[in-house]
Amino acid sequence: MSWTTATPPPPSKWLDRVVFLGTGTSSQVPSIHCLTSPGSHCATCHDAVKPGSKNRRFNTSVVVVGSDPAEPGSEATILIDCGKSFYESALQYFPQHGLRRIDAVLLTHGHADAILGLDDLRSWTMGGCIQSHVDVYLTPECMTTVRSTFPYLVDKSFATGGGDVGALRWHLIDSSTPFRVGPMQALVTPLPVEHGFSNGGRTPFECLGYRIDAMSYISDCHYIPPSTMSLMHGSSMVILDGLKMSRHASHYSIPQAIDSILQLAQDSPKELSLTFLTDLTHRIEHHAMEAELQEFLGGMRAWLHAQPSPPTGAWWHTIWDAPRNEKTETLGLRHNYGMAAAHPRVPPMHLAWDGLQIEFCKATT
Repeated sequence: MSWTTATPPPPSKWLDRVVFLGTGTSSQVPSIHCLTSPGSHCATCHDAVKPGSKNRRFNTSVVVVGSDPAEPGSEATILIDCGKSFYESALQYFPQHGLRRIDAVLLTHGHADAILGLDDLRSWTMGGCIQSHVDVYLTPECMTTVRSTFPYLVDKSFATGGGDVGALRWHLIDSSTPFRVGPMQALVTPLPVEHGFSNGGRTPFECLGYRIDAMSYISDCHYIPPSTMSLMHGSSMVILDGLKMSRHASHYSIPQAIDSILQLAQDSPKELSLTFLTDLTHRIEHHAMEAELQEFLGGMRAWLHAQPSPPTGAWWHTIWDAPRNEKTETLGLRHNYGMAAAHPRVPPMHLAWDGLQIEFCKATT
């Protein structure tokens, strides 16, 4: 399903489209305990079993498709994360969106919802049915986890049975160094963030987001360093972790995600044109939260339009108590400021859903 609102498509020089293969947590949505509990009243999970439900959520993942307008046939397809639900989501959304080849896989971190679908890439490479191999880009830390989980994918001498395994080529990347992927060598910039802790809670666990041309993607974080925020400046579209309303040890809450998006819009007004929240738990019912979010943002825009001059700094903190929203698990401003449709300092913001396709318009300069 493509994005069909009055919001203009975000501009980009290389990107053509982004398809959400999954927008849920590691547990996915629906949750089995909600569906099997006689007393469950979870609206999200009970709706998620309906065909076409926007509450059905596979593990968080996107496919990015781009091309050089000056080079016919230069299209490249990049997969970000390959988790537990990858193959099921690919079966559903690859044919639907005309996807086939995978030119590069970018892994954000070594958790199950990001890597446990790597074995299924054999369906792309066995016998060269689609392609001879798949290039996978990951940090040395993530590679350590992949090697212990799938030794036969790293070294085929560990393969048993018939020995038919996916043909993967591994590329180690540095979290502070941009790199290039695909046939046209598209530039990818890592976006280092913190995603919980390791070493008994003493060491922040590094996870990567990625910036590809005008899109910044961060699916798993509880903290974004200022240096990473700077790398996101100038993005026309941002996709950001927004697990649930309340605070979490390893993920952004929805208020935290909103705060970061507003900061980006304040730093780069008129450049950020579309934003989405992803990695949503079953505590977020799509339709109810989307309506609540739009009313909340409309109030912010109305307040801005009423100001005699553009506000400076983190102006939204004067009209919004984010910590209180986290505690009450309800979005709301301090007062009712009415509603307004558009303002450059409050970019369009929505909940993503599985199968959603966002198309870009090619920038001419």
